[in-house]
Amino acid sequence: MALFQQPATGSRRPGGASVEDHPRIARKITWVLFLSQGLSSAGFIAAFTVNALVAVDLTGRTAMAGVPGALYVAGQACGAVVWGLSLERLGRRGGLALGQVLGVLGSAIAILAVMDRSFAAFLFGLVLVGVARSAVDLGRFAAAEVHLPADRGRAIATVVLGSTVGAVFGPLLVGPTGRLAATAGGPELAGPYGVGLAGLVLAALLIVAGLRPEPRDVGRELARRYPESVPSQTTRSLGEIVRQPGVIVATGSMVCAQLVMMVPMSITSVHMTAHRHPLTA
Repeated sequence: MALFQQPATGSRRPGGASVEDHPRIARKITWVLFLSQGLSSAGFIAAFTVNALVAVDLTGRTAMAGVPGALYVAGQACGAVVWGLSLERLGRRGGLALGQVLGVLGSAIAILAVMDRSFAAFLFGLVLVGVARSAVDLGRFAAAEVHLPADRGRAIATVVLGSTVGAVFGPLLVGPTGRLAATAGGPELAGPYGVGLAGLVLAALLIVAGLRPEPRDVGRELARRYPESVPSQTTRSLGEIVRQPGVIVATGSMVCAQLVMMVPMSITSVHMTAHRHPLTA
């Protein structure tokens, strides 16, 4: 059944929405994704702030500081492939919610691993969190597909802004949650992973309850009503895509950018702790 109906009389069929409802639906979906991204990002960044510290604490070796970040990004990269192949079948709502549930599981494992001082379990939890992050990051494209081409850039920017807001507030919660964990008798470094757990639970509930109608179906309906908005080129295989010069340049740029970003993010907290700065610094 079509999501948007536009009979000559202006009436609606049961279960359908008039075409005039599309802007409202698109705005709703975009802002749900904005809030979900903000909650998820706050948890991801709060946890990432202390990943290196946990590695050093559990192993006693500063050389292990970069291992958590490496496995986190590996989980993110592998997850991106999995979600890319499965979101069409699962739907955007189902795929995003499932990814966030995996993030909740990974955060819980990380908390228990810090408490039990198990480095292997901690790394496994971070891989799951990385897989969750890759699902959450695809939410910006779910916002794009419910808009016509002229508005897709703004929709993506709005959702990315949600991630930015979360990235600003997430680190501010590291100190308070660390103190809370210590007050409860647990390790101080376990606290920030509670931010990820709580944020992802809220984000998953928001996606399940608020991401309606299904963005995939809205996108299909837009393509049916506005066929000129659909690219006319044929579908290409993954091998064909990765051989394109533009893709090669973009991939190389991302590799260099990630290298520049991950190195200081992995070592800064370790150096600050060595100089006796608290988690609130």
